Amino acid sequence: MALRRSSIALFVVGLMLTAAAAAIKYVAVPNLSKLPADTNETALFESTLRQLDPTTFGLDSGTPITIDRSLRVVQAEGDSAILTSTAITHLPSRDATDVHTFAVSRVDFTQTTAPDGVPVEDQRGGMTMSFPKNPTTDDALVYDSVTRTAQPVTYTGTTMFAGREVHEFTGTTAAPIADPAVLGPLKAGIAVLDPSGVGSTMQREIVKTLIPALPADRIAAVERALETAPDAVPLTYTSTNRMDLAIDSHLGAPVNFTQNQTTVLNIASGDTTVPFLDLYQVRMETSDASIRMVAEKVARAERLLKIAGFWVPLVSALSGALLVVVAIVRRRPVHHG
Repeated sequence: MALRRSSIALFVVGLMLTAAAAAIKYVAVPNLSKLPADTNETALFESTLRQLDPTTFGLDSGTPITIDRSLRVVQAEGDSAILTSTAITHLPSRDATDVHTFAVSRVDFTQTTAPDGVPVEDQRGGMTMSFPKNPTTDDALVYDSVTRTAQPVTYTGTTMFAGREVHEFTGTTAAPIADPAVLGPLKAGIAVLDPSGVGSTMQREIVKTLIPALPADRIAAVERALETAPDAVPLTYTSTNRMDLAIDSHLGAPVNFTQNQTTVLNIASGDTTVPFLDLYQVRMETSDASIRMVAEKVARAERLLKIAGFWVPLVSALSGALLVVVAIVRRRPVHHG
C-alpha cells in the first residue's frame, strides 16, 4: 500500500514531538532544578551584638551590626558541588570574616562526598544552604558552624510569608564550641583575667570574686561547684543557639532565618559543668530586602519550572499526537480516475 511522503514525515515529526515531551519532563526539567555551577548568592542579616561588660561582668545593652553572607559554588562535578559560605560581620571597630567549605548535592542540596583531595567541613548531615524541593514537615537538621554540629529543628506550622507558602521550623541546642576561629579569641579574652590559665583554667579565688556579679539563678550552683573544684578551675565554652526558619514549601529555599546565639563560659567540677558568665550574644535575622529578593527569586524559578515541566511537555505531546493522527488519516494518496 502506497503511503504519502508527507504523511510519513508528519508521523515521524509527531513521534519526535511526543518523545521530546518525555525528555523535557524527565531529563531537562530535573537539570533545570539542579544547583547551578555558577551559583553566587548573597544575603544581608541585621543583627545586635551584646558583649561582656568588664565593669559589671554582665552583657551590655547591645550594638547594632550587619552580617553579609554569600554562598558560592567554587567547583562542580556531575551532581556534586563544592560550596563556600562566607560571612562578613561588620563590627563598629572592624570587619570579621568567617569562611566554611562544604560538599553538597546539586540535586537535593544535602551533604555529599567531596572529590578526592578537596578539603571540606563535615556538616554532620545538616542543611547548609537549602532544604530539598517539596520539603517534608519532618524534623530536620541544620548545620551550626560554631559548634560543628547538626542542630535539630522541629516543624511548627505552615503559613504565608512574603507572598510564599512556608514551613516554619524552630530548635534550640546547647553544645561545646568547636570552631578554632571562635574558640581561640574566646580563650585569649579570658586569659586577660587569669594569664596563668591561658583561657583553659581560672584560679578559684578569681572565680569567687566574680560571684557577686552573677545572675541570681547561677550563684548557688557556682558556689557548690567550687566546693569540690581544684585551685585551677577548668573552663569550658558552650553555645546556646536558637534557630527559627521559614522554608519555602515548594522549592525548599530559606525565605527567612533568625538566630539567637549566646556564648557561655562554664566552670567544671568533676562531671558537673555549671554556666558561669555569658560572654557574647548575637541576635540576627534576614533583612527585609533579602527576604523580598529570595521570595521573588523562588517565585520566578517556580514559574519557569512550571512552564518547562508542565506546559511545554503538554503542548509538545499534544502537537505530536495530533500530527500522528493527521498522518494516519491522510496516509493514502488520493486516486483520480
